[in-house]
Amino acid sequence: MAEGGSGLAIVKGVVKAIALAVGLVTTLVCLMATVGRFTDNGWIRLGVALVVAIAVPAVLSDRLLPDDEAPKANGLVGDVFALTWLGFGVAFAVGLGSVTAGLLVKEGDRLVSSGLPALGRVAYGLGGVTAAAPAAAPELPSGAASASAAGAPSAAPPPSASEASSAAPPPSAAPPEPKPKPSGELTPAELFKKLAPAVVSIAIKVDKEQEVGGGTGFLIDTAGTIVTNHHVIRGAEALRIKFINGAVYEEIELLMADPALDLALLAISLSKPARGDRPKDLKPVDLGDSETIEVGERAISIGNPLGLDHTLTDGLVSARRLYEGRQWIQMSVPVSPGNSGGPLFNMKGKVIGVTTAQIGGFMGRAQNLNLAIPVNVLKQQLKPSYPDRRKFGESGRSTHW
Repeated sequence: MAEGGSGLAIVKGVVKAIALAVGLVTTLVCLMATVGRFTDNGWIRLGVALVVAIAVPAVLSDRLLPDDEAPKANGLVGDVFALTWLGFGVAFAVGLGSVTAGLLVKEGDRLVSSGLPALGRVAYGLGGVTAAAPAAAPELPSGAASASAAGAPSAAPPPSASEASSAAPPPSAAPPEPKPKPSGELTPAELFKKLAPAVVSIAIKVDKEQEVGGGTGFLIDTAGTIVTNHHVIRGAEALRIKFINGAVYEEIELLMADPALDLALLAISLSKPARGDRPKDLKPVDLGDSETIEVGERAISIGNPLGLDHTLTDGLVSARRLYEGRQWIQMSVPVSPGNSGGPLFNMKGKVIGVTTAQIGGFMGRAQNLNLAIPVNVLKQQLKPSYPDRRKFGESGRSTHW
């Protein structure tokens, strides 16, 4: 009996330790999201969250502590802390999810931009959305061919003679005729060749030196205006923009940033790259009409998932829907960290959306549910001039909006 009791005590101790760890992280993230309604300062958010997370269960434990049973009191304190933290996290993220999801998603943006992507993913997961947050942006060789070669798997061995003979069609079988393309549509290969030069990779720096993340953007005019997501550049002290031909720009202006829409507009001088040659024959993308898209039509995205620049993916428009109070294009086009801010094209080469997020669901249960901001939302933000434009890293100007 003594051995059985000892084993049960060990199991209970392990379960309690896990509950305490998970509950503390969940509670801190939820409390920081709440404090984030009033301030973006990370130390204040963390400090208030720690005080509340410790004080509340401590007071409850003091009220429940028996006066004459000290051994039981030791176990009771741990139980109260574990139950309080877990209960608060579940109530905040699940019970009040319709109210708190937006707070958690914004907290995820703050944590990721502060260099805490793991905690950011916790906030996104609790909020029901796994955003395609800024990914680590290693310096890769210039051009799509280099990027593809760097990520290409090793060649598979040739099939055996028996496999080849079984897979080969009979000599008399005629090859299938290719299906005709709808009028005006291009193949993915044709679209990539035409559109990739206007898509850029964006690397961010929070201390003007070390690159800590990145995303995607795209050129929309000959003046050098580039579109991306707000969460890609949030908190950046400096940016680096790179085109497919290797041209790098570091003198970058912020024209507009809207956290509510998750959109930002940047500006560069195309004739003045910091490194490399100015892109030749560069054509901006054409903005389409997101009101004309149909569920089931094909779409492609060009982006920089995990820093692998100028990666092409494709899929279908799954739905046009209202989600968390905002208009979205739901799609099966794959989205990974680093794709944020990239263009979503229809098969005629028109931009129909801005690739933004994955819907992960609570604890990541959903798959292949991805979101793009409709391009018509973007077009409403375009102005003849931007009086508040400024350079990144300007002295005395905060980059937190």
